[in-house]
Amino acid sequence: MKISWIAWSSVCLRKEYGGLGVRKLQEFNSALLGKWCWRMLVNRGGFWYRVLVVQYGEKAGRLEVGGRSVSSWWREVAKIMDGVGDAEGGWFAERVSKKVGDDTSTYFWYDRWLGDVPFCTKFRRLFDLASNKLSTVADMVVPSGEVVGDAWGWRRGLRVWEEEMLEECRQLLNGVVLQFDLSDRWLWDSDSDAGYTMSSAYQQLTTQAEAEPPDVTTGDLIWHKQVPLMVSIFAWRLLRDRLSTKNNLLRRGVVDAKAVMCVTGCGLEESAPHLFIHCPTFGTLWQHIRSWIGMSGVDLLTIDDHFTQFTHSSGHSKVRQSFLQLIWLLCVWLVWNERNNILYNNIQANIDQLVQKVKFDSLWWLKANKSTFVYDTHRWWSDPLLCLSIDWPLLLLLHCMIDCC
Repeated sequence: MKISWIAWSSVCLRKEYGGLGVRKLQEFNSALLGKWCWRMLVNRGGFWYRVLVVQYGEKAGRLEVGGRSVSSWWREVAKIMDGVGDAEGGWFAERVSKKVGDDTSTYFWYDRWLGDVPFCTKFRRLFDLASNKLSTVADMVVPSGEVVGDAWGWRRGLRVWEEEMLEECRQLLNGVVLQFDLSDRWLWDSDSDAGYTMSSAYQQLTTQAEAEPPDVTTGDLIWHKQVPLMVSIFAWRLLRDRLSTKNNLLRRGVVDAKAVMCVTGCGLEESAPHLFIHCPTFGTLWQHIRSWIGMSGVDLLTIDDHFTQFTHSSGHSKVRQSFLQLIWLLCVWLVWNERNNILYNNIQANIDQLVQKVKFDSLWWLKANKSTFVYDTHRWWSDPLLCLSIDWPLLLLLHCMIDCC
């Protein structure tokens, strides 16, 4: 007799909670799968773990997601552990951390052992440039507490701003001293002594689901009436890291580690933040666009933060926000198309031509949805804000006075 997963979950829930009925099956099923994630961290000597290593492979102390033929159970486990394939996944990794002792099993870049996020996320640029991404904390921090270990090697020389980031990283490590009389161990944030429990995970998941406000950035801003639907769908996938970047293809087992370098030939891994923000070729697009619009800003580390900062950099005016929203969506769409042209058609990227495409396509997107928008190409290219009648601050006022004279 077969019993469904949800029915079995209900039985377990009643057993653990003293007969209480199931209120939120989805959250409880996630808590059950989280138990497996915890066992994969703290109990790696079992036969079942060795079987999973043979089946899916292992990297940096973590089981790989695997290829296309993985089971649905393993996909669900990978989703809640690392967020693979789902925007709502990854909650487990956010709630576990590593306490460093003798450092026999703590990976410097991948494990969350110091601070709220792993160093591969906090210092993504340095992680991309690191020669050895599998270094342990002991490789990076010598017993005296200094940070001049042999593993501090880079694929190329660091630029000035990258040196500043390295210095920030070193400042965080100044007080780190290994404790050779203690073993490294994993901690569950809710209870560092008892470790993972289904009841604590279930409580956190249900509390989070009830308390989380709607996602305005990724829910409202990507849907723009003057932007083609396929572009908004593309942006939705981008903000959830669901694009087929080489980094994601490697994580899913589609390509090997030798095929993850950026298509522009910059020598770094092709992840979404790198391709759209930090790439030496495509990343310069934002400087050109800001110069064209007449605004200032910096390129932040993550796609979400970059989108929010760019869209709201001019204040709270709905007209300004709508215009910058359209420009951002168009830029990432064109970057992705240019990336595919390089990859599949062997066409070299030209940043000046890309800037021209942004100006040209933005004009026609607006004309296609607004019959009263009659400005020609020359006027639009020289002053888009004036064409849109956006009351930019003092800079625009002065510009208009010069035109009148």
